[in-house]
Parts: sequence; structure tokens; C-alpha cells
Amino acid sequence: MENKINKIIMNRHFYIITFILSFSFASTAAHQDFFTFTDFGNIKVRIKTGYEYEEINKSYIIGQLAEKLAKELNYSDEIFLDFNHHYTSNCDPVYFISYDKGKIEYTSTERQENDYLNTDAIVVRQISRSFDVITTLKLLEYSIKNISQIKKSQRTIEYEENYCHWIIKTIDTNLIRKQLNMGNSDIIKKIANNKVVRSEKKYDAGISYYWKDNKFHLFPFSKPDTILLSLVNIYDFNIDGFTFDTDSSFFYLADRQPLFVSKRHIINNIYDNYEPLKIREISNSMFSLNFSYAPNGDGPKWKERTLIYQKKSDELIQDIEKLFEQR
Repeated sequence: MENKINKIIMNRHFYIITFILSFSFASTAAHQDFFTFTDFGNIKVRIKTGYEYEEINKSYIIGQLAEKLAKELNYSDEIFLDFNHHYTSNCDPVYFISYDKGKIEYTSTERQENDYLNTDAIVVRQISRSFDVITTLKLLEYSIKNISQIKKSQRTIEYEENYCHWIIKTIDTNLIRKQLNMGNSDIIKKIANNKVVRSEKKYDAGISYYWKDNKFHLFPFSKPDTILLSLVNIYDFNIDGFTFDTDSSFFYLADRQPLFVSKRHIINNIYDNYEPLKIREISNSMFSLNFSYAPNGDGPKWKERTLIYQKKSDELIQDIEKLFEQR
């Protein structure tokens, strides 16, 4: 294997790879969290995150299915789905349900916000690294069917976990979890049978996906009826074909004839990186994947790591810098 890697380095791609390694495109600068807002009929969707994660598009899929669920239950009043993306690490998902204007007060006086909604509405709020479609639909179904009880039982709480310093209203969170442990209703099963395509422009080439039956189905634009791969989760995605099912594992899919699906590649030692990897095309069959990390959690001393993926051999070189150091 070592000889094979050395041949890759010594071949005609050597100077191109050297150039890419000399041009740092990993972002180590401080960044700021941001919100995105989208409406689907009577459904308002808000997600707070730190980068252009795929959770944004997944929240849009949830919003479209929530609109279908509300219509199925003949509920036309406003509904607010509020997603707080805990993107820096895994966490146990947290759920809140209330009937109010969606405002979050903060225990720190340095930051406050106004009412998000003009009138009281069902508010389903979540904190998680990955937002599950069926979970959200179950919470919404319960909220619509029990709106009177929610109004009576909700209480104001202080929540001081997962980087949140909130004062919000919610019903008993134990009751929420109890509801999630129950099976899916016939209405949820019906809604889950709907196909929702990722929101984006239509391209002549590349890969996209749609959600149906609690899975994400990837297909080529050139053959939209052809499913190349089905996944329970998508962590990160781009139309060029790289699809991450976790923060440290990916598949490469190609719509260039013949259609191609790689094996599942595991990135060793992802360290504390939580920013989506930067991916660049070196040639028609070779890509670089780059991320930065802080050894031992020492933020000021950032290091970079570059991996090389070769489609032709379906191989992943884990750390190209180390190979150069060994030369």
C-alpha cells in the first residue's frame, strides 16, 4: 500500500497536490452563528447554526412535511418550528413545546430578542446535532391534538445547557419524551410516504436527494428515477457527489457515465473539527479534502490536515502532509 501511495505522489498530479497544500483554504478564523428563516404555508421554520450545514436543507424538508401534516389535521393556524443546531459535538436531543409568540429570553442581560411571532402559536423547539423528521412530526401531531392542554400546563423555565441560556415556556419535557416513545400514528405513516426533494436549483449534472419513508435517497440529475444510495442520515452534502453520513465518514457518488457509488470511507482522527470539510477537485478523478483542528484543544495552535480521494481506485489517503514529511 505504501508503494502505491508513493506512486500516486510521484505521478503527474504531484505538482498540483503541492500547490493545493501550499494554498491554505481551511478557515480557522472566528465565525458567528446565524439564523435562516423560511415559511411553508402556515409553517414558520427557523434554524440557528454556525456553518452551511445540511441541517438547513433538512429543516426545510421537515417544514414541507409539517405543512402536509397540518393540512391532514385541518389545522390552519400558524406553527413555529425552531431548530437550534448543536453543531460542535454530539448531544442528547432536547425538546420543548409551548403556545406563545416564540420569544426566547436570555439569562444574560447582554442579549435579548423581541417576540418572533405576531400572535400566539404552537412552538416546537429542538436542540440537537441532527434533526429527525419523524420525531418532529410526532411532536407537531401531539401539539395540534392537545393544544388546549398545552396552554394550561406550560410553565416558564430556565434552561442552562448546551450553550443555551434561555428563559422559555414549555410543557413537561418528560411528557414530551414519553410521547416520542409511542409508535407512529396512521397519519404520521401517511405523511412519511410523501416524497420531498432537497430544495435547490435544477442542474444538468450532479447529485441530489429526496426524503421518503424516513430515509434520504440520493439520485443523479441525469437519471432522477435512479436511486444510487439510501441513507438514514446525511451530515453534509454537495452536488459534486460527496455525501457524509457522519462527521467522519462519506460516500462519493458520480453521475458521469458509468454511474458510480464508492465504498463508505472512514476519516481517521477527525479530532475536534466540527466545520464541514473543504473539498476541491484536483482532476476528473482526484479530490482533496481539508480541515483544520486544534491539537489537545489548544485553539490558537491550529493545524491543517489534507486527505486525497481518488475515484479511479476508490482509495482515500488519510494525511498527505505526513507523506511529504517522509520524503
